[in-house]
Formats: sequence, C-alpha cells, structure tokens
Amino acid sequence: MNRYPLVLFLSLTLTLSFGCSEDSNNNITSTPRDLTRNAVCMLDGMILLDHPGPKGQAIFKNGEPHFFCDTKGLFSALYDPNYKTKIKQAFVQDFSKRSWGSYNDRWIEAEQAFFVMDSSQLGAMGPTLATFSLRTDAENFAKEFGGSVLTFSELDEEKFEAYQARIRQQLRDAVDSISAPDSEEAHHHH
Repeated sequence: MNRYPLVLFLSLTLTLSFGCSEDSNNNITSTPRDLTRNAVCMLDGMILLDHPGPKGQAIFKNGEPHFFCDTKGLFSALYDPNYKTKIKQAFVQDFSKRSWGSYNDRWIEAEQAFFVMDSSQLGAMGPTLATFSLRTDAENFAKEFGGSVLTFSELDEEKFEAYQARIRQQLRDAVDSISAPDSEEAHHHH
C-alpha cells in the first residue's frame, strides 16, 4: 500500500486548517508586552518607566505593540482615524490593589477596565484616566481623589473629547493665573 498520497493529503489538510490567514489572525487574542527601558510612547517618545500613572498599549493588526505613556494617549489613538482601523486590541494597566506611581505590567484589556475620569491624580502627561479591573477599586479611588467611574463603552469619543477640552481649559486657566499678576504688575509700574 502506498502511503504517500495519504501523507500528502494530511499535510495539505493540516496546512489549510492551521494556516495563518488575516481572518483567522483577527480572532486570536493578542498578548500585551512587558515594559522595559526600551518601551517608549508611540506619540512622543517618552520612556514609559520614567513616568507615573497608568500606561496604555495597543497591539496593531500586524502584531506590533505600541505603547502610550498615559491612557489619554491610548484613547487618542483609538479614536484617531489614522490608527483606529490598525489596532487589534488595547490594554491598560490595572491599578486595582495598587498605589499610584510608576509601574510596569499588570495589563488588562481596555474593554474590561473601569476608568476614573477627572481625578486629582496626575499621570505622565498631567490629568489622566485611572484604570482598574475592579469597579469597587475604581469607586474607592474616585471617592479619595475625585472623578467619575466609567466603563470602556461609556467612555465614548464624545465624552473623551469633552474630557480633553476640560483639560485644555484647565491648562489655559493655569497659564492665565500665572501670567495675570505679571501683566497687572506691569500696568501699575508705568
């Protein structure tokens, strides 16, 4: 009995069943990468481990990880037409049962996280979205540091843009309050 056709048939069947097409790859769960000193923010090149607060990570459809020094950067990419179609999966760091500061790893899927918006705690780029795997931890954080708790689906593009606008206004107000006394003083000395 000639086994060659059977071996060829099984080989082709296995190749077709387990071959990597783009459709089958999209169903595979991506794994977040651990942070190292080489992990830099995709948007500004900052070294992630040098800065406090939760980070973001997006795995692109081509398998490449892209890091964000804060969660606002991740959401900016998720809502940016140039990036959102390239992102396969997004991750944030879990601050449940953890104190604020600069940490690596403990990634959770962004879609499963609870976000605290408008807290007093600052991340790498100022105000940021604090991220938690447990709603109770997010609620306790909001009680201590202010803000409101949102799920991923509640944190839509409109809410995120309004949040960004509030941050920009706070920055303008802070700059105005710093420069106002100087300009007032200049008028009094003339």
